[in-house]
Amino acid sequence: MLKIHVRAAIRRYVTSSATFATPAAQKLVQSRVQQIPLPKVLKSFLDEYVVGQEIGKKVLSVAVYNHYLRAYDKQKKAEMKMQQEILEEERRKDDENEPLYSGSSESKAGLKNLQQQFGLSSTRNDDDLELSKSNVLVIGPSGSGKTLLAATLARVLDVPIAITDCTQMTQAGYIGEDVQVCVERLLVNADFDVAKAEQGIIVLDEIDKLAKPAASIGTKDVSGEGVQQALLKLIEGHKLEVNVKRPVKAGTDNQKNTTTAKKDETFVVDTSNILFMIMGAFVGLDKHVSKRINTLRAPKEHQTQESQKDDIQRLRFNNTIEEIVLDNGKRVSALNMVTPSDLVSFGLIPELIGRVPIVTALEPLQKKDLYEILREPKNAILDQYKYIFQQFNVKLSVTRKALEKVAQFALKEGTGARGLRGIMERLLLNVNYQCPGSGISYVLIDEETVNSLQQTEHSLASHVEAKYYSRGQRDEFINDTTKEDEELGRELDREFGRTPTREKEHQEIDT
Repeated sequence: MLKIHVRAAIRRYVTSSATFATPAAQKLVQSRVQQIPLPKVLKSFLDEYVVGQEIGKKVLSVAVYNHYLRAYDKQKKAEMKMQQEILEEERRKDDENEPLYSGSSESKAGLKNLQQQFGLSSTRNDDDLELSKSNVLVIGPSGSGKTLLAATLARVLDVPIAITDCTQMTQAGYIGEDVQVCVERLLVNADFDVAKAEQGIIVLDEIDKLAKPAASIGTKDVSGEGVQQALLKLIEGHKLEVNVKRPVKAGTDNQKNTTTAKKDETFVVDTSNILFMIMGAFVGLDKHVSKRINTLRAPKEHQTQESQKDDIQRLRFNNTIEEIVLDNGKRVSALNMVTPSDLVSFGLIPELIGRVPIVTALEPLQKKDLYEILREPKNAILDQYKYIFQQFNVKLSVTRKALEKVAQFALKEGTGARGLRGIMERLLLNVNYQCPGSGISYVLIDEETVNSLQQTEHSLASHVEAKYYSRGQRDEFINDTTKEDEELGRELDREFGRTPTREKEHQEIDT
């Protein structure tokens, strides 16, 4: 079918005008390249949803842009090669029923121009130049935004994405999921469109859980190194037969439950154009990097047995990310100094590391980052809870000091952005229980309310009491909010059309 279209495009070219400079198929691929968002555009889109991680967002934006440039360049060269083969075939054969050109001087000139163009393109230095595939390895602590970055990129590129947990994978023939399950999920998410799936993104999460521990040497490792070996061809680029159950007909059973008839189908998916984003927390890797760098810096005679024991204890029990002091005095996360040898020492096989040339590390989130995650992004956690309360006609107000306290609790727990939602759930559990159908119209969460979460030094309570207001207590609600957060109080004034100066005058007269 593609040959027919290309043949028709060539025929239109040589019969239209000798001055037409670019083949139709090449113009089509060029338009696709122009549709790829620039790295700056990708980065700005990520900024709307992901807080912090400036270096990580830049690395991923460039990697994704170059990946799709490679995919379209590969497609362009394949189409150009096909056009050249068809042209050569048409020139050799003498088809009286369907000549390639009519014989007019304009058509002859067009054919000659096209032949010269293909002749030039075949002698160019970059004709045999093939861009290598660049998959990405993202290292970062839990809750730093690894999966969110991948999902956000897939949204802006409008390509299917499949996120697979590597801890569920085993070698073929063992209980668990085969490595090809990630391709199956991508195909399902692409609505069984193979061409669309081949332009998608596969995220292999928790890849660090496949690291082969030193204690398992000499034993059968069906969910560690064996899975890493099975992933090699998949990541590098390989045609894979995928058997999936495709829905073909929907209906209802005797109990009027919805049923879907499925049919087994086999698809052949080429993974060479699929972008693989491999992610993991790699707990303890920063300690290993820090120890390696400090060992290189310090004289060997200072590396006593006692200090090595201290390093082992620190590796086991310290959950904070180590920092490295550079020669210029700047402090950076030890994860930014990771080398392939560090990853091999951690337990990844060299063959897998070699197929993932781009490595970037995400920074652990600080209190400021956690606070901004609560209120800044388009899908901010606070906005989600406000929307929930709007469904039962309750206005939720959370002061700045209260949000800062929530961020402080999350930082102390060390679970990153995921910890924020857990704390907010505990904070609003009793509120969410009391408000629906109670006549409460306004709820204020201030610093005092959040402080009441601290049950003991190492645990948070599940039931706290917020400040509740009825519909007639709107002004009291706004005034109490303003006492702790003037900016939020002004926002409420504008929202409800209230004039603060007049309210203040009335209060002074009453006094």
